[in-house]
Amino acid sequence: MTVVETFVRSADRHPDNIAVSSSGESLSYSKLNERANRLAHHLLDRGLTAGTPVGLCVRRGIDMIVALLGVLKAGGACVPLDPQYPTERLIYMIKDTQATLLITHADFDIRFNELPIGRVLLDAHGDQLAAYPSTNLTVTPEPSHLAYVLYTSGSSGEPKGVEIEHGALRDNATKTAQLLGLTADDALLQFASLSFASAMGQIFAPLAVGARMEVRGRQYSATDLLAYIRNSGVTVLWLTPSVINHLTQRPEISTRVLTAPLRLLRSGGEALTKTLVQRWFEQTSVPLLNVYGPTEAVQDITACLLTEPPPVVTIGAPIFDCKVFVLDESGVPADHGVAGELYFSTPGMARGYLNQPALTEERFVTRVLGGQELRLYRTGDMARMLANGELEYLGRQDNQVKVHGHRAELGEVEERLMSHPAVHAAAVVLGGDRLVAYYVSSGVDEPDALGLMNWCAKTLPPVMVPTRYLRVDALPLTINGKLDRRALDDLSPRR
Repeated sequence: MTVVETFVRSADRHPDNIAVSSSGESLSYSKLNERANRLAHHLLDRGLTAGTPVGLCVRRGIDMIVALLGVLKAGGACVPLDPQYPTERLIYMIKDTQATLLITHADFDIRFNELPIGRVLLDAHGDQLAAYPSTNLTVTPEPSHLAYVLYTSGSSGEPKGVEIEHGALRDNATKTAQLLGLTADDALLQFASLSFASAMGQIFAPLAVGARMEVRGRQYSATDLLAYIRNSGVTVLWLTPSVINHLTQRPEISTRVLTAPLRLLRSGGEALTKTLVQRWFEQTSVPLLNVYGPTEAVQDITACLLTEPPPVVTIGAPIFDCKVFVLDESGVPADHGVAGELYFSTPGMARGYLNQPALTEERFVTRVLGGQELRLYRTGDMARMLANGELEYLGRQDNQVKVHGHRAELGEVEERLMSHPAVHAAAVVLGGDRLVAYYVSSGVDEPDALGLMNWCAKTLPPVMVPTRYLRVDALPLTINGKLDRRALDDLSPRR
């Protein structure tokens, strides 16, 4: 079975339920299925074959969901192209996948003029698409067929395409729905960019059970987003810690809004700090599910459900049939409490990296552990296994910097700064040969640089204490809602 079949089953069981809402528009499951079918029939008429990449450069909203479902129903492999990305990056992705079709809107089409690629314009070709049959297709994709190619940042400077099969996408949808306890009565906020791994879970988990998906644009203020949550009746939020931090910036509003019907917050994509967890539970009693699962895993592989601030914030223990290992530099499992690199194995992880066999071989490795030969993904994340079987996330290997020859973990410095009562958010970068801290004030007793330096020096070794502190109105975020460290690097003073 694939997500196409699970969605069709939901449409049969809940035809009149609202499947997707956005900007005052909504579609029932039956109507969403019909529109996706028409697009799929058109794509087949255009010669689309199983596993063929199709670019999707569409604005957020109902059309985005229709386009995604239509490509999958026709057997194509989606290549999400976020319109906010630079055109040069989007063209690279199209060329790298050798996509022969592009689904977009008329006002985006000019960006791709240089490409000899077939176009489907959802707005300009609307009448043509409406003439196609609304019936389900007689042929559905196989679990082993390519479902989508998702591009993530590459260390070489070029993005790398992660290849995901239909079977893995189905597992993601069904297991995510189970993990979140989704039913047909739920409403989930779809907030992630289609180019972000979380988007697939946010879309296909609710569609697997007949729930409602609220597609929200990503241009927002904290007040606007809180109003949207209240007015749309969202029951499940799915956000990065950076966005959660932004959301809790106005406690006089968020304390009132973050209540029933909201029943769960799922956090992932970045490290969740103890300070942010404490802030969340000061403003609401809504449970917080902290999860971990890189793009290459396709699904969440560990989870920890919090109902109050814990002594140590962890990413939890392995879930479902995932296997997780913390290995030292020689590839041997590290003792409990000892830091090492995080490896995992899941039945449905990614095939590898498109057109990059050397990188695939480097990151997807075979190891014999516990007498069993396993295909593992080495994450580049550092962690340690605690005595209770949960994992404490320690940050990226490449997020450790050296100051005057001494290793410094930026996340630890940021956590210390955020624990200051006058600091709402903080980020630290290496500027030349010193650490530079950027912070957002909480509006309480504006701190000065000396006060912040003394605060850090109380618990951090001297090499990890920033020597410069710069106040900003907000920390820059990527389109995926994560802290944009590159933007901070550009602001960081050099010498």
